[in-house]
Amino acid sequence: MAVGLVLFASLTPGAVAAGASAGSGGGRAGVPAKVSASGPTGGVPVGRDQVVLLSQPAWVGPGPAEFQLRIQLTASDPSRESLEVIVYDHLTARSAFDAALAGDVYGSPYDVTGPEPLSGLRTDPRGGYDVALPVDSPNGGLPLTTTGVYPLQIFLEEGGVRMGQPLTTFLVYVDKYVKELRRLRVGVVLPLSAKLPFGPGGAPGHLSEQAASLLGRDLADLSHWSTPVTLLPDLPTLESLAGGDRAERGAITNLRRALQAGDELLPGTALPLDVPAMVRSRLIGDLKAELTSGGNALGKLLGTVPPLSIWASAGDIDPTTAGALVGLGVKQLVLPAGDLSGLSPAESRLTFARPTKLAVPGGSAMVVGADAELSARLSGTASGAGAVLVASQVLAELAMVDLESPSTLRGVAIVPSSGPASPQFLSVLLSGLTANPLLKPVSLAELFRDVPAATGNASGKGPLVRTVTGPAFAVRPLSGTAGLRQAQEWLSADAEVYGANSTSVTSLRRRLGVSLSSIYDGTQRASLIAEVSVAAKDALAKLHLPSKASITLTSRKGRLPLTLASGATAGTHARVRLTLRSDQLSFVASRFAEGKCQPVNPGSEDCLLVLSQPIVTLQLPVVARASGTFPLFLVLSTPDGSEVIARDHVYVTSTAISDVGLALMIAAALFLIVWWARNARHGRRARRLVPRDHSSLAPGPAPSEGRWQQAGRQAAN
Repeated sequence: MAVGLVLFASLTPGAVAAGASAGSGGGRAGVPAKVSASGPTGGVPVGRDQVVLLSQPAWVGPGPAEFQLRIQLTASDPSRESLEVIVYDHLTARSAFDAALAGDVYGSPYDVTGPEPLSGLRTDPRGGYDVALPVDSPNGGLPLTTTGVYPLQIFLEEGGVRMGQPLTTFLVYVDKYVKELRRLRVGVVLPLSAKLPFGPGGAPGHLSEQAASLLGRDLADLSHWSTPVTLLPDLPTLESLAGGDRAERGAITNLRRALQAGDELLPGTALPLDVPAMVRSRLIGDLKAELTSGGNALGKLLGTVPPLSIWASAGDIDPTTAGALVGLGVKQLVLPAGDLSGLSPAESRLTFARPTKLAVPGGSAMVVGADAELSARLSGTASGAGAVLVASQVLAELAMVDLESPSTLRGVAIVPSSGPASPQFLSVLLSGLTANPLLKPVSLAELFRDVPAATGNASGKGPLVRTVTGPAFAVRPLSGTAGLRQAQEWLSADAEVYGANSTSVTSLRRRLGVSLSSIYDGTQRASLIAEVSVAAKDALAKLHLPSKASITLTSRKGRLPLTLASGATAGTHARVRLTLRSDQLSFVASRFAEGKCQPVNPGSEDCLLVLSQPIVTLQLPVVARASGTFPLFLVLSTPDGSEVIARDHVYVTSTAISDVGLALMIAAALFLIVWWARNARHGRRARRLVPRDHSSLAPGPAPSEGRWQQAGRQAAN
C-alpha cells in the first residue's frame, strides 16, 4: 500500500542526467540543482502532447541520491500546461509490473508538490529538460529504504486534466543489504543481421546506409562496454560490412575486439536456412555441412570459430528438429518458452528462470526457455522509437524478476527475433547491466554453468525434465529438392576426380549449398539444383575411353596402346581408375608417369591414373594367352570405384602362337621324328630278311629251289 509522502521534483536546466553515470556506479547523482535565473527561457515546442524519455539511471541507492531523468516535451498549449511526476509504491509481483507497463498502476501514489508550469522550464544544453527526484535525502524527497521497483509516471496536464499519454518508467532502489542478494544472471542474445539483397547466385549485396550505420554503432558499443553478451551472427551481413567502406570495415574490427574481450559467438551458416524444413526433408548431413562451412567462414572473418555446443533460436522449433540438433552435437539450447512443455502451478508461480533437462528423440540436452516478454521488447527496438524508455523498462523488469526470489540463484535468457538493435537501446541496456547490484550479465555458456538446473520431476527426485511441444503448425519439407541427391552424387564424383578443393568443384558445391537457402522458393531451388547437376555431369563427360578399334599383337608379350581423353586444362588434373578385363590376356604390374597398374586376377587389372594432359596414351604390358580376335572390356570410374564414368570395349587381335599351340607343335614334331626313326630302323631289318637277286650279277642256270623257298612262295600265293 502506498504511503502519502511529499515528493520534491526539481526541474533544472543544468542537472546532469544520470543515465550512464548512475547506471555504471549505482551511487549518488548529487543534490537537486536550483533553477538558474541566468539561463534562457526554454520554449516548449508546440505539437502533440507527449513526453519522451531521453535518459535515466538504471538504479539509485543505497543512501541519499538523486533519481535524474532527462525528458523531451511537446505540448498543444505550452503556456497553459504543466508537468507532473508521480511515484508509486514498490511492486511485489511481475504481474503488477506488466499492468503498470500498460498504464494500470495499482495502489495510491505518493503526494506531490503540485504541477510545474511549462513556462518556467529551462532547456538542457543537450536538449530536453532535467527532472531531479531526491531519494532518501535529509532535506526531504522520497524516503526509500526497501530494495524494490517503483513505478513512475510523468505526464502533462491542464486544469487538473491529463493531456496525452503518460510516460511510465520505473525507479529501481537498492538498500544497504543488496550485497547479500543473489544477482540474477542475464544472458542477452544480440542478432547481428539486417535485411540484405542477394544476387542470382546467392552473393550478398550491399547493406543500406541506415542498416550499416546501426550495426556500426552497435558494434562500437559492444567493444566499448565490458559486458558479456552472446552474438548470433548473420554471415552475409558481416561479409557485406567487411567488404564495405572504411567505417564498415571498422565495425568488423570492433566486433573482433568484443569477441576477444569475452563476448560469445553462436554458430552461423553461409546463407539463411529454414532449419526445421531441412530436418523435415532429412537433410541433416547438408545442415551439418552448412554449419561447418559457416563456422569456418566466421573463423576466417573474425578469428573465432563458434562451437556447435550451444544453440539459440527465436523462432518456433519442433521435437524432431531439436533432436536433430542434439544429434549434431548441441548440448545446450535456448528455445522459445512457448515451445517447451508446461510447468506445474508451483513452478510457474514466479518467473521460471532455471535450466532444465530436455528430452528429445534419441537423446537429451539442457534447455532454457527464452523469456517471451523481454525477447519481444528487444525485438521491437530496431526502429529506435522510444528505445531509451524500452531499455529502461527492460532493466527494471529484470530487477523485478530478481526480486521475486532474491535469495535463489536464477537466470534469464533474452533472444530477440530480429536485428540490429537500436544503438540508443543497446547503449542504455549495456550501461545499465554494467556493475548492476541486482543483475549480472553473462554469456549463455556462463548461464548454463552458473545457474543450477531445476529439480523435482514426477517422482519428486532428480532433474526436472521438459520436452519440446513444437509449434501449432505442421513443419513442411523444403520444397524443390527432388533432384538434390542426384546432384550431390555427381558433385561427389567430381570431387573424387578433380579434387574437393578444385575451383570447379568448390564453385558447384557453393551453388548447391546456396540452393538450400530460405531466400529461394521451391521453383528457384529446383532450377538451381538442376543447373548444378548438369554442370557436374558435364565435367565428368569430358573423360573419354578409347574409341572402338582393333588392336593387333604380333607377339605373345606386347603393349596395348590405350588413349584416354581427360579434358584437363593447365593446372588441373583428373584422378581416375581404369579397369581392364579379358579372358585371353594376362596383365603385368607396371608404373609410368600417369600412375600404376596392378593385376587383380589372371584376367583383370586396375590402373590408378592422374591425367594432367588433354590426351594421354598409355602403353600397358600384356601377355596373350591365345591367338585370334577377342574383346577387351574397359571401365573408367572414380578413384574409389563408386561412380562409373564410362564403359566400353575394344577388340584385340593376336597373331602370335600361344604356349599351348607351341607345345602341340613341338609335341607333333617330336612324334614325327620318333615315328620316322622307328620306321627307318624297322625297314633296315626287313631288308636283311630278303635274299639278294643274283640273276643280275652273272648269267648261269638258276639254282634249284629248296624246300623252304618253295613253301614260302606257295604261302605268298
